Amino acid sequence: MKRLVLGLVVSSAVLMASDFSSAMKSLDSGNSKVAFSQFQKLAKSGDVDAQTMLGEMYLDGIGVEQNSKKAHMWVEKAAVAGDKEAQYLLGFMYENGIDVKVNLKTAVSWYEKAANSGDVMAMYNLAFIYKNGGSGIQKDEKKAISLLKDVEREKDGV
Repeated sequence: MKRLVLGLVVSSAVLMASDFSSAMKSLDSGNSKVAFSQFQKLAKSGDVDAQTMLGEMYLDGIGVEQNSKKAHMWVEKAAVAGDKEAQYLLGFMYENGIDVKVNLKTAVSWYEKAANSGDVMAMYNLAFIYKNGGSGIQKDEKKAISLLKDVEREKDGV
């Protein structure tokens, strides 16, 4: 019984990866409405990467009318599930007040989660927040410099 369940889980994961790849190909070839539909189906079935992409598409109005509320919902769902790109995006949304009140503490919290997973943009944004401080965030130039060094290491593949 365990082998049957494991086999179904593996088969399902392979199918979702194939479907995600197909959705990316649709997006890359300019078929954004088709891609949106494909990502939406995957996101609803629990594919975290598709949830992030769907959130980005709603955020930027790609293949669908721009809708920051729906963007926030999908991005948050993926961020909570641990997707570093979604964590970065959620931090960005809180830093810039996209569908939420500007909240640097919450932005920093999401950026830190993404940065700890190796997201370079989160590291970069955190560095500037720590460089400037404000809105309840203590200015910390040493931390800012350390984050920028981490960005360089990640870019160099170290």
